[in-house]
Amino acid sequence: MSAGEFELAILGGPWSRRLAPRRAWLDALPWDEELPRGADGARVVWTRTAFSEYASAAAFAEIAGALLAAGAPIDLVAAAGDFVVDEIVHTEAAARVAAALGGAVALEVDLERLVRPPAARGALLRAAELMVRVSCVGEALTVPMLKISRRLAGSALIDAVLARVVADEASHAQLGWWFLDWADPALDRPAREHLGRAAGAAIRAFAPLLGGGCTDSGLGAVACDRYDPALAEAAARQVARPLAARGIEVPVEDLAAVGAHAGAGGADGAGGADGADGTLDIIDAARG
Repeated sequence: MSAGEFELAILGGPWSRRLAPRRAWLDALPWDEELPRGADGARVVWTRTAFSEYASAAAFAEIAGALLAAGAPIDLVAAAGDFVVDEIVHTEAAARVAAALGGAVALEVDLERLVRPPAARGALLRAAELMVRVSCVGEALTVPMLKISRRLAGSALIDAVLARVVADEASHAQLGWWFLDWADPALDRPAREHLGRAAGAAIRAFAPLLGGGCTDSGLGAVACDRYDPALAEAAARQVARPLAARGIEVPVEDLAAVGAHAGAGGADGAGGADGADGTLDIIDAARG
């Protein structure tokens, strides 16, 4: 399958048993909760979320290969590979929520275009570009937006799903900062300029989601009156500021495209060693 309707399959046997410990938390959730069956907007949100998480799994698989090619520390490589499993389990969780809401909606996708290839030349810079786009932008923006989605969920089941996803995505966001700190001595000025442009393009990719009509918040969706300003603040605080601290400047016009300003926000919210393709992840699906 390449282009066609998005669907998931499980083969079973030893491969399902291998995955079972990682997905055991799913079966402990309150699936007996009665969710509204006519919430078509929520069905769309969770169907798109399932695909977004699937695309994120592909992104971390690409990152793992790029890290190997760049000779990155093996614990970073292992983490990227491990995150593929996290994202696959998130995919299943989202699909099951969609089913609990009355069933997934039809979604046409192209599985051969899940991850945009990096434009950089050289193994290290290609890995850095992927890390910046996926981890330092996509995953870093995901965490604060999912926290808002969780506060507005109005459902014990959806709250529990989002709580687990938030915990996992926080680690996914940290990986990029640790990689950049490791790679720092090898990143010259042109490399940092390239990474700034890559980050800016990844942020700008969210612009089409903003400023449209609003729906109600709840069941995983976030209405635009909350989503749009929160995304702008997160882009400045969680992405632009920690990148700037590492000598990587996001173009101001890309921040402005989502209503963000480079100097906005409080203290640096990202750690690192010091404390649509897959990059859009769940937050593009959640906006109402």
